[in-house]
Amino acid sequence: MAVDGIEGIKSAATEPVALGIVAGLRIGKPVGIFGASWLMDRFSSAVKDNDYTWTDMFGMSVVAGIGFTVSLLVAELSFATGSPHNDHAKAGILFGSMLAAVMGGIMLLTRNATYKKIRAHGVDPDVYDN
Repeated sequence: MAVDGIEGIKSAATEPVALGIVAGLRIGKPVGIFGASWLMDRFSSAVKDNDYTWTDMFGMSVVAGIGFTVSLLVAELSFATGSPHNDHAKAGILFGSMLAAVMGGIMLLTRNATYKKIRAHGVDPDVYDN
């Protein structure tokens, strides 16, 4: 795949295939993972472990948007090798995964800083956000 310079990036950023993949990795995966976990906790005998909070679960569901292997396999099977859609799909996978990593990392770093402040004030973080 070759995305050459600014024009190549603009082309990939406006292509519906790439935008759909970015949306799927950035929005679809967190909604699916967090939503399924919440539904299972709420409506089945499965319960969330008290060692982590729903905020933790949401942060990890955002990080789960880092999806290279299966996304690349599906893109390879969906679009002909060398086609513009294949190249745009790969660019979308890379950009969506990068966004998920950065945004999930920021969320979890913020969470860690919050827990550090809570511990500094002598409060048990396990009962703070459940």
